[in-house]
Amino acid sequence: MNILGIIISTNSTAALLKDGKIVACMSEERLSRKKNTNDYPKHAIEYCLKEAGITAREIDQVALAGYTFNSDYWSVDHDTNFSVKEKIREQYDYWYPKLYEKKAIAFLNVFKDKVLPDRDKLVKEAGKEDIRIYLIKKHLNIPDEKIKIYNHHNCHSYYAYYGSPYRDNDTLIFIAEGFGDDANASISEFVNDELKFHYRTDDCSIGRLYRYMTLLLGMKSNEHEFKVMGLAPYAKELYYQDALDIFKTYMYVDGIEFKYHKRPKDLFFEYKKALEHIRFDNIAGALQKYIEILLTEWVENACTKFNKNKIVFSGGVGMNIKAMMEISKLQAIKDMFVCPTGSDESLAIGACYHAYKKLDKLNDISMINNAYLGNDISGEMAKDYIIKNKIDKKYKIVFDIKNRDVAELLSDGYVIARASGRMEFGARALGNRSILADPRDYSIVRIINDKIKKRDFWMPFAPVLLKERVSDYLINPKNIDAPYMTIGFETTELGKKELIAGLHPSDFTARPQIVSEEQNPAYYHIIKEFEKMTGVGGLVNTSFNLHGEPIVSTCKDAMHVFENSGIDVLILGNHAVFKS
Repeated sequence: MNILGIIISTNSTAALLKDGKIVACMSEERLSRKKNTNDYPKHAIEYCLKEAGITAREIDQVALAGYTFNSDYWSVDHDTNFSVKEKIREQYDYWYPKLYEKKAIAFLNVFKDKVLPDRDKLVKEAGKEDIRIYLIKKHLNIPDEKIKIYNHHNCHSYYAYYGSPYRDNDTLIFIAEGFGDDANASISEFVNDELKFHYRTDDCSIGRLYRYMTLLLGMKSNEHEFKVMGLAPYAKELYYQDALDIFKTYMYVDGIEFKYHKRPKDLFFEYKKALEHIRFDNIAGALQKYIEILLTEWVENACTKFNKNKIVFSGGVGMNIKAMMEISKLQAIKDMFVCPTGSDESLAIGACYHAYKKLDKLNDISMINNAYLGNDISGEMAKDYIIKNKIDKKYKIVFDIKNRDVAELLSDGYVIARASGRMEFGARALGNRSILADPRDYSIVRIINDKIKKRDFWMPFAPVLLKERVSDYLINPKNIDAPYMTIGFETTELGKKELIAGLHPSDFTARPQIVSEEQNPAYYHIIKEFEKMTGVGGLVNTSFNLHGEPIVSTCKDAMHVFENSGIDVLILGNHAVFKS
C-alpha cells in the first residue's frame, strides 16, 4: 500500500509510506531554496515518488494534513516573504483594526502588494474548490476519492506515537502547538490501535505566546523562536522576576487542563504594553521559565492521574529542547522520546500513519530508525559532479578520503562541511548535511560564526556524541535516548571541558545528537577515529547552510555554501574538496 502524505503550510512537506514504512520525506524548501515556503510541494512529491519507485497511478491515497487552510497566507507565502518589519505591519494594519476597532478588514486588501500573481491566478482557477485539492489533482491527475483530509492535531499524535520506539500501554502522548484545526494541546494514548484522547483543548496558548514574544523582541515569528530560547539562559532570575510575574497572570494549569486568570484580547499589543519597561533578555528568560513551569506541571499531573511513566511529545512546542529537558527530569517520568522535528513539516509523516491505520487499523507500522529520508549524495554521484563541473581544476580533491584522515583534519582545527548520504528530514542537521568541528576549542564558535553561519552572537552550537560516551558527557540518569537533537541535557565536568564549543555558553547545557553505528555508520566512524586521536567522543555539529537559507540538499547547494563561506574542507559523498 502506497500513501502520500502532504502538508501545505509553513515549510510544506511530502512523505511517502510504502507498506507501513516511511521511505521518503522532503520539505519543498530544500529543493526550491526558499526557506519555510508554503509552496505546493510539487518537487518534494516527485522526489518521494521517485525514491519509492512508484508513479502517481500507484498511490492508494493522498493524505492531506489539516482541514483548516489560510488561503490568504498561502497567496503571499507569508512566512517566506514577510520580514519582521512586515509582520509588525500586519499587527498594526490588520490585527489591531480587526480586534480593537471591530473593522471588517480583508487581509489581501491590506497586503495587495505582497500577493504573488501566479498564486492569485491559481486561486481563481480553483474557484470554490479547496486550492490544495485542486493543485493535487492538477499535478497528480488522480480522482477526488483518492484524496482524504485528516485532522491536523491528530496527525501530530500519530507521528509522536508511531514515530517513536514506544508502542505499549504505559505511554502517554502529549501534543502542544500554536494551532491545529480544532485543538492546540492534548493528552492521549492508543488503545487497541485506536487514538483515545484524555484531554483536548484549543485553550493552550503556549505556542502562540512564544510566537508573539519572538516578534516583540524584533525577531521573525514562526522561524526565530529558537533564538529566543537561546537568549533565555543569559537572563538572571533576579532580573526577570517582574516579567515572570506578568506572564503568570495569564494562563495556568489546573490538573490536566490549561485555564486563564484573565484572557487578553490579543498577545501582541497587550504584552507590548505590559512588558515595555523590561529589558529584552529578561523577557526571554521569563518567557522560557514560564513555559517550563506550565509544561512540567501539565505533564506531571497527567502522568500521575493516568498512572503512566513513559511519554512521547510533539507539536511545535516540542521543539523547545529546554522545556523537554525539564520534563525529562520529572520524578513521574521513567522514559520519554521526542521524534525528529515536531513542527508542522512532520505532519506529512503523521498523515501517512493516520491514513494507513484508517484504511486498516491492523496495519503494522515500522518506527523511524533514523531521519535520513531525503535525497542521496553517493560517492559515485559526487565524483561525477566534481569532474563534470571541473571542480578538480579549481580546488585540490582527495578522492575516497578515509575517515581517519577526516578526523585528523578536524583535530588539526579545520572546519569541515559534510554532504554525504541521504539528507536528514527536519530542522536539525544530523551529520549528512552538517558542518563539523573540534569541540574542545571554544574559539571555533567565533570562527564558524564569522566565516560561515553569521548567527546571532548569543546562539550556541550543538554536539554530536557517540552513544557509548553519553554517560561521560551528559547528566542522564534515566538513559533517555536523543538521536535527533530534540532534548536538552545538563553536562558533566568532562563534558564542559571536552565539548565546550558545542554547549550553551551561559548554562553549559547541550542539545545533543546521540549517534550509534547502526544509525549512520560512516558518520559514526569519523567521530570514532576522532576519539582514537583525541580521546574526545564527540564533535561540534551545526547545519550546513548560510544564514537565512535552507540546509543544503544537492552537490550544487553544497558547493554554493563552500564557495561563499570560510569552510576549509567539503566532504562531498566520500571525496574531499580543499580550499587550499
